[in-house]
Amino acid sequence: MKAKSLPARFAHGVIKHAGVILIAWLVAAVLAKGLAPSWKSVALDGDFDYLPASQVSVAGGRLLDQAFMGTRARSQMVLVFAKDGEGFSTSDHLLGLDILRRLYHRLGEVCWQRAERIAGGDVDSANILVPQPDGLPSALGEANALGGTSALGETSALGKTSDGQRPSPAAVNREVPDDGAAAERERDDQEAHPRPPGNDGLATALSAQRWLGVAVAAFDQAIEIDADFYKLLGDRVPQRQPTAYQPRLAIAYWDRGHLAQARGPDPTLVEEDIASAKVLDPSIEATASPITERDLEVWESLLDVYSWKESEIGPQLRRGHARIAVLSLANELAATGNIELLTQLRQIVDECVQYRRDYLSDDELTLARELEVRITGSAAIGGETLLAARSAISYTEWFTVVMILIILAIVYRAPLLVAVPLVTIAVAVMVATGLVTALTQLSAHAQWPGLDLKVYTTSRIFVVVILFGAGTDYCLFLISRLREEAVNHAWPIACERALRSVSSALLGSAMTTIVGLGMLWFADFGKFHHTGPIIAICLSVGLLVCMTLTPACLRLIGPVVFWPTRITSEMGPSAISLLSNRNLTEVDSRGARSASSARLSSGSRAWNAASIALTRYPIWTLAAGWLMLILPAIEGRRHEQDVTYDLSGQLPQSAGSRQGMRILDKNFGVGELAPISVLTLAESDQNEESLAATRLLLTDALYDVDGVRRVRSLSDPLGDFPPDREMGLLSKEAWRRRALQNHRLARMHFVANEPSFTHRLIRLDVIVREDPFSQAAAQKLEEIATKVRGVLAERQRDTDTAWELFYTGTTASIVDLREVTLRDTGRIKMAVILAVLAVLIFVLRRVVLSVYLIATVLLSYYATLGLTYWFFRTLDGPDFLGLDWKLPLFLFVILVAVGQDYNVYLVTRIIEERRRLGSLAAVRRAVARTGGIVTACGIVMAATFLSMTASAWWPPLSASLGLAAPPTPDASQQTTLRGITELGFALALGVLIDTLYVRTVLVPSFVVLQDRFRRWLKAKNSPSEN
Repeated sequence: MKAKSLPARFAHGVIKHAGVILIAWLVAAVLAKGLAPSWKSVALDGDFDYLPASQVSVAGGRLLDQAFMGTRARSQMVLVFAKDGEGFSTSDHLLGLDILRRLYHRLGEVCWQRAERIAGGDVDSANILVPQPDGLPSALGEANALGGTSALGETSALGKTSDGQRPSPAAVNREVPDDGAAAERERDDQEAHPRPPGNDGLATALSAQRWLGVAVAAFDQAIEIDADFYKLLGDRVPQRQPTAYQPRLAIAYWDRGHLAQARGPDPTLVEEDIASAKVLDPSIEATASPITERDLEVWESLLDVYSWKESEIGPQLRRGHARIAVLSLANELAATGNIELLTQLRQIVDECVQYRRDYLSDDELTLARELEVRITGSAAIGGETLLAARSAISYTEWFTVVMILIILAIVYRAPLLVAVPLVTIAVAVMVATGLVTALTQLSAHAQWPGLDLKVYTTSRIFVVVILFGAGTDYCLFLISRLREEAVNHAWPIACERALRSVSSALLGSAMTTIVGLGMLWFADFGKFHHTGPIIAICLSVGLLVCMTLTPACLRLIGPVVFWPTRITSEMGPSAISLLSNRNLTEVDSRGARSASSARLSSGSRAWNAASIALTRYPIWTLAAGWLMLILPAIEGRRHEQDVTYDLSGQLPQSAGSRQGMRILDKNFGVGELAPISVLTLAESDQNEESLAATRLLLTDALYDVDGVRRVRSLSDPLGDFPPDREMGLLSKEAWRRRALQNHRLARMHFVANEPSFTHRLIRLDVIVREDPFSQAAAQKLEEIATKVRGVLAERQRDTDTAWELFYTGTTASIVDLREVTLRDTGRIKMAVILAVLAVLIFVLRRVVLSVYLIATVLLSYYATLGLTYWFFRTLDGPDFLGLDWKLPLFLFVILVAVGQDYNVYLVTRIIEERRRLGSLAAVRRAVARTGGIVTACGIVMAATFLSMTASAWWPPLSASLGLAAPPTPDASQQTTLRGITELGFALALGVLIDTLYVRTVLVPSFVVLQDRFRRWLKAKNSPSEN
């Protein structure tokens, strides 16, 4: 007895144990949902963080971390106040002051709480001192470290200078070294830079007293601005019950008094502040909570606040029609904490805007609306991008389910046939995502050696759409074959035969996708490197679920699954014309006879006619088919690298951070907040004269580069004094420059606080005219690097010391990102092509045909890219900067991998039919029999990809129709990601081209021509012909 094939044994086992399989998958889904960590809890974000460590910008950032321990702000939020036309009115100043006083008070709260935590709640043991700029690195080993003086004079325990005045928070923050941006970074710093033994207590005292000093100064600044606010308010004071924040900032007096009380020893000042607070808000004693009990976790990353009210740098933060306040943050720009921080900052602005309704007249309110208040900066852009990603995920998931439901209802018109695929896919999504998040958590905690998995927020979009799309396709193909088998066989046998017949095709089509996506593992860029394998793992789980749970459900439900339709002969294979006017009921050229003589349905007649028409003149069909796609393909190839790396460009023009960035650029220049940091490192220590000479040569050379606006350095911290600016030795400008050179801001930012780098490292911040995200800025960086290398080569000869160049910043990161992704694209494209080709050859056993299928999908990729470029260039008009930089690679990998599914379905059916029919008849029958179901599969996959665009068009559409929007993580801040929208459109278009055009036109005509050529070649070489 002939042994059963592997597909036959697999199908038999699935149908035999259907009940066990159903229970097992349901239990797995429940466990995955209940025990596995959520996607959100393990997901990462950002782009620059996942560049290879060997890139120059990454090495530059690492050098800054080592040389400037804890003094580095990694992102910022910027409050922009601007208006057109006239200057600021009284109402405009009132709003700005109201917001500023609250921000400085919040800075004081955060620093006080941070100091309490660092000191273990015992802040009495640390004096509020401001050590010398050079004090921290050496103070760790000196007994008199706490006795230093600052540029402000000797500082007492209450934070006063020698003249009895409190320093401003900006001054204190710049005078106090920062050896830990936030509490959580203290541990990282200690691991990376171990402190000398026996000095941990002293280091803790230094850190705690530093933040206490900043807290006192911040409260001082808040109270000073509060006084200005109240003075400007005049007789407008609202007649309402006062609170801790309105109309006076009573909470600032209360906190400063209690901080002084905790520190002692001046009871007069304590009583004065607390008494003032009680006068301003009689209920404050009952409403104000202790500092340690306040929920400030969201603000923990706040390091400093700069504003136009500061004497040192204020002039650079104000213009005639604009003012800015900068919040320096320890967070990376894509940290998830930026979302809540952005939300709370908006709440402060909204509260102040609402409060001015109480003290402004109606006419003043009308004029006050002319003032624009926007929140921008790298952290704001990162926060809005994360919000947009979550919104896009929510919309994608909702619309994917809705579209699948609608398509299945149209295709089957049977409720149970709709329910079975949806249940199957839901189980697949739960199990697959649970497995991935669990493995990711194990990888993060190094509990599984060799396991390196990471998931990203936007990766979930790909997982959902591909699982839903591919899973539905697998179910459709299985159910379609079951329809045919159920006509002539008992239900259990029909289920087994259907699964056995399609298992090879399903496995082959899935393997092209799994292997193709898995090739992303060879990328250097972290997001590419991890995303492909994650999707491949999820799709593998989805395939297993669809090939076991779906047939198990069908077997257990029985023929009633087709209700209200009954299984009749009309559901089986229809009579299809194959050769000339003959049909399947007649004997074909090889003597085979059809299995059914049922009448043709309307759909079958359409595909029958199409199969004949497309294969009657294969040469013309093939030539015309390629010609139709070749023009957009040429355009796609030409613009493949015309992409944008503008991170803010991911957001729509209406996004608040983008509006703020436009205002910022108009009034200040966006480059002011995103300089190119040039770092030069000597091999050995240099004396002060040598460092100064090198710094001067570098500065002069950089100013020679066309487009450089400012060069900030220790000699010129604000970049206000270019080489051609003349000034007298005793002029006001000369004194100002000397004061800035000795200011703590300059020493903190430009002098390394790690002793091993202090006399070796030179830092320059270069501001250029170009947009930091643009290609023009990238070219400018190359010019800057060339200039600097020339100077360093000269200095190497003069100092007999080797110098190394590093650079970092937004522009440098963009340059490295472009370099890495272009390199990855070439490597991954070749790997995907070879891998998918190998799978096709293994499944089809036909080399020439497999190569041709790869060629067709490459044609559809470039045609899709060209059409997508045309569409968005037309849609966006002058705002179009190019397609998103991630689109070409993701489109290529997914389209090459997924697009082959439908070709595999068709070709495997052709091979199957050839066993009974002639070549031409097999092609026509395969096209006719698979036409409807494969088209439905393609439409399902395209619909799921199209759901990625829902966040762009549904909110405005639903608003115009008065419909409710699907729930999102933050419905009040719904926005969309441009890159996700573009990719969703491109993938949907590409799948439709593959399904409706390549599979229908280009593949059948080629197969017919190949068979003709093979017969001609055989006849030519036949002995009888000779």
